[in-house]
Amino acid sequence: MPQVPSSALEPNNFKDLFSFRLNVLTHRMSQLAALLNQAAFELDPREWRILGLLGTTAPLSLQALANEVAVDKSQASRIVTGLIERGLLQRHANDEDGRSIHLSLTAKGKNLYRKVFPQAVQRNETLLSVLNAKERKVFEDAMEKLSSKAVDMLTAAHRQTLSIKKSKKPQ
Repeated sequence: MPQVPSSALEPNNFKDLFSFRLNVLTHRMSQLAALLNQAAFELDPREWRILGLLGTTAPLSLQALANEVAVDKSQASRIVTGLIERGLLQRHANDEDGRSIHLSLTAKGKNLYRKVFPQAVQRNETLLSVLNAKERKVFEDAMEKLSSKAVDMLTAAHRQTLSIKKSKKPQ
């Protein structure tokens, strides 16, 4: 595949930024999921992300859950409390340290997950259906690379901001 000069790829305006375009796509798919999940299952997008994550990876601590679904711990706590009150999640002591708690789905939560997840898969498949098999493989490989690079960039930015904060402290 011929290389495209980097200048041809540089955005001309904000709306051309890859991160903006990806955010718009993500937002539209989240709106679609929210509309359908709210109507059929009375789940908002953050509730679904928590339910979905615990349906795949449980048990998790509140902090780990908040990190994975990209909300702050206080927001996650409020969402989790609501899901517990609805009988979808349960808290249990962490066997390893006894101080923290782990969260997992109840039988009712697992049942709901088994209903909602196939619909999420179908939405994803419908979206990706515009790509042929080769395009999809390239896209998924690119997403892996981009996700890894984003983690590296975030880690470097954290280090840089810590360094800046330390240099600003009075001696």
